[in-house]
Amino acid sequence: MDPFPPLGRFVDIRGQKCGYSPGNTPSSDCPAEATWHIIWNLDLETGMACGPHMDLVRARYMFVDSHAIEPDCGMPGTLWDFDSKRCVYPDQPGTEAQAVLLSNSASDQSAP
Repeated sequence: MDPFPPLGRFVDIRGQKCGYSPGNTPSSDCPAEATWHIIWNLDLETGMACGPHMDLVRARYMFVDSHAIEPDCGMPGTLWDFDSKRCVYPDQPGTEAQAVLLSNSASDQSAP
């Protein structure tokens, strides 16, 4: 059994809503605001979850890392700073050396 969650379709994160969608259709999407940013797997695929669905993720799945959502989450070119548990935008020298680049093609998948 694969311990990583099954990833659904790409979800538009501009409003940063929870990515939980049990039917993997727009009508089953969770309407709550996302409060958590998650790296699902070693391919650096990411998603967003509300508090109750983050609790579900923690109970059911293995994932790489998570942090509370901040303004830089979801921005193109954002870097994941594992040490500080947040996303950072590479606008200061040395930022890239401390963080992992999240590519647009791999970022922001829906939650399980």
